[in-house]
Amino acid sequence: MQEYFNIVHGTSVEQLYSIPHLYKAPHPTGFLVITEDTVESFPFTLCPLKIIQPKDTLPSCHPQDVVVNYTPSMGSLESILYTLYETYKDTNCTSTEYSKKYFLQTNTLAHRKIIIPCFKRQENLHAVLKRFQTIELPKEGFRPSILLVEHSPYPEIQKIAEEYECEYLWILMDPTHPELPLGQFNKALCYDKAFIYGFPAQWYLFHDNDVLVPKDFWDRLDQNCVRTGKQFIQPYTHRCLVNLKPNVAEVFREHLSLVDEPITEDMHFERHPGAPGGSLYLTRERYLEAGGHDPQYCWGYGPEDAMFYHKLSLLDDIAFADEPPIEMIHLWHPPAAANNLFRHEMDIFVKQIFFNQTKEMKLDFMQHKRAIIESLKN
Repeated sequence: MQEYFNIVHGTSVEQLYSIPHLYKAPHPTGFLVITEDTVESFPFTLCPLKIIQPKDTLPSCHPQDVVVNYTPSMGSLESILYTLYETYKDTNCTSTEYSKKYFLQTNTLAHRKIIIPCFKRQENLHAVLKRFQTIELPKEGFRPSILLVEHSPYPEIQKIAEEYECEYLWILMDPTHPELPLGQFNKALCYDKAFIYGFPAQWYLFHDNDVLVPKDFWDRLDQNCVRTGKQFIQPYTHRCLVNLKPNVAEVFREHLSLVDEPITEDMHFERHPGAPGGSLYLTRERYLEAGGHDPQYCWGYGPEDAMFYHKLSLLDDIAFADEPPIEMIHLWHPPAAANNLFRHEMDIFVKQIFFNQTKEMKLDFMQHKRAIIESLKN
């Protein structure tokens, strides 16, 4: 236990948040061109394009659409749009001399986004991303953006992020020191850095890279949010994922439509209600109130979900997605918790030491963490 405490005391969460990372923004989701001049038509198939006059009412747009204030003196509009399509992605800029992100113009945030932490398990990640692409659209009419956060020695899934048009953030892992917070996969660090450095949103779905959702997921989730009126909801039924057996998971990866078919008991392992993680849905404000995750205490497939869940429970009663029910499917993978050198010590710290502190002490700690996150975000 003492070795674990020595590492914790020697770790600064500010340093963890500030370590260098690689970030790639997605391509623009569309262009809105504002001009008083007549523009000759040209073929443009990279993304949706709307052309309006300054006097027109601005239409509802995706928060990652780019607004272009165009005059003929700027040159060919076609060339400008093709250039901007690559520029925004490669530089993560929010504006150029004649264009800007739509959400900055309206001073609003995207309604929601999905954050998926990643390390290996690419076969499951492909299935999860394909599933999110094919389920029914949410009420806002377009698919939420997805940010893939990879913590690994090398950026292995950047091409996957590009294939599915996701934001991408890579954090360097140093496997030569597996006992340290940066030496093994640190899901808590992935979530916090994604929140700090990714495009902002009103609601976040923090979602594991091996969990499949039903086709009407967004509609069912919104119904549960309206019913409960909460800022945080566990977005699956009975606090339990449906954990598929290995041979069944292999079939589901190839045939994702099976998620919407009846699942019999022989296809999954026995259910054990009480899971604190796997998928969490909460507002930006609630994440800040909880002080985010705690990568300085939990890493290497540790109890980071349990600690975050407990902090959320201090702020309000936990809401569950039970009416209507939402069944989420967990794709089997070899267990990894045994590789954590300090899993036992982390459990003791989180579930005995931290849980048993007074509520006032825990709330003070959460406020301190919020101040750190906001100082970096700003």
